[in-house]
Amino acid sequence: MLEKNFYQQVLKKKWWQPKEKILVGVSGGVDSMVLLYLLSNLPEELRPDIVVAHINHQLREISVEEEAFVMKYCMEANLPIFTTSWLEGKTIKGNIEQEARDFRYNFFNEIMEKKQIKKIITGHHKNDQAETVLMRLINGGRIQTMTGIQETRPFFNNKVIRPLLSIEKKELYAYAKEKNIPFYEDETNNQMDYTRNRLRKKIIPDLVEENEQFLEHLLWFKEELAINLSLVEELIRPKFNQCITFSEDYWRIDLPIYYTYSSKEQHIILDFLVSDCQNKKGLILNRKQQAQLEQNIVGTKPNLDYPLKGNWYFKKSYAKCFIYQKKAKEIVTEKVDITLNSGAFLSSKEWVGFFEIGKEEIPKEIMTWNYAEMVYSELLSEKVAVRKPLPGDRLLLNEKGHKKKVSRYFIDEKISVYEREEAWVVQDQAEIVKWLVPFRESYLSIRDETAKIQYKLVYYYKKDK
Repeated sequence: MLEKNFYQQVLKKKWWQPKEKILVGVSGGVDSMVLLYLLSNLPEELRPDIVVAHINHQLREISVEEEAFVMKYCMEANLPIFTTSWLEGKTIKGNIEQEARDFRYNFFNEIMEKKQIKKIITGHHKNDQAETVLMRLINGGRIQTMTGIQETRPFFNNKVIRPLLSIEKKELYAYAKEKNIPFYEDETNNQMDYTRNRLRKKIIPDLVEENEQFLEHLLWFKEELAINLSLVEELIRPKFNQCITFSEDYWRIDLPIYYTYSSKEQHIILDFLVSDCQNKKGLILNRKQQAQLEQNIVGTKPNLDYPLKGNWYFKKSYAKCFIYQKKAKEIVTEKVDITLNSGAFLSSKEWVGFFEIGKEEIPKEIMTWNYAEMVYSELLSEKVAVRKPLPGDRLLLNEKGHKKKVSRYFIDEKISVYEREEAWVVQDQAEIVKWLVPFRESYLSIRDETAKIQYKLVYYYKKDK
């Protein structure tokens, strides 16, 4: 029955192509040994080209014996095998399960890159699924994680496949006995010091005794939850993309758009954002921090700035919020003088030039960067100065000589503190601010397309402004 079920699943789901090279993670336990046997005995028209990987975690006395057993089995079955030992395993303190998983996954990925393998197959089964869902419920995981172990998911740049998730462990034991498949039992599975072992040995059996369909019901729950979450993703993700922008070292929330959504939609958008922080930058925010974010975003205070974790901060400034990373500040030129028909780097990611139209000379390496310009017809100065804004700077607004303080312009336009720090002013030899880069040009900038354009100020930058 198990063999027939596995065969039908492979036939239906087409996880791999016949003869396609796959990597199989084999510990020597009953689940991975049955998986290896099933794969090896598929009909030729469905059978992949199998490569085996085994890790000696060095956490148990029997680990060396297990490694020798798996190697001997593969040699007799004429299966190529890669092995490694986790030398640091005995010295690890803290979350040893996570550390071991990271080592294991990195080893798998190295083999896959070396042998150009796109898929890894593991022996996770229905009981593993139940343990995982219950563990996440106990530990208070996010609802997205309650869907448990996925049958297929990305693995680095490749894919992991778990074809035994619909099979109970007792079925694997019975099949191993029927087919005389050798395996090793991990004696640490009987130690009741670990939560997962207590779930495996006591709690789940008790729940099955209450209702023998418990594992089926849990599987149904996680599948129904996955369907509901996929619908939420379909409905809310476009709204998330409308109000959330991700750059190299920050997320920006555009509040006028965010405020148009219902409180429930806002809550889910924040859920997506918190997940994004973890997935893209490893920034893990707990429920309390998320609730504080939610409260501060919709709160009445227009300006806030406080630490989240490590060098990550939350900043609210008028119509925008940021989750941003404070880095050691790059040495940036405080002031640079640029003569006509020349340019200069302000930092490793910024360049400014001052040219007569038709005589531009832009460095090739910056041609793909973002770009802004100011054009005008009257040459007021043979040289301009580019520097950071200073108190008292005023921007020339019109030909009548009306000016506005740069600091007031920032306030009136609700430019965030984060963005103000990125600004530059361009002034002529008369110290008139001609351009507040990249926000506002002076009235000297030509708007009339029929006017004679003779000069240009250009600004190239490598990140979003």
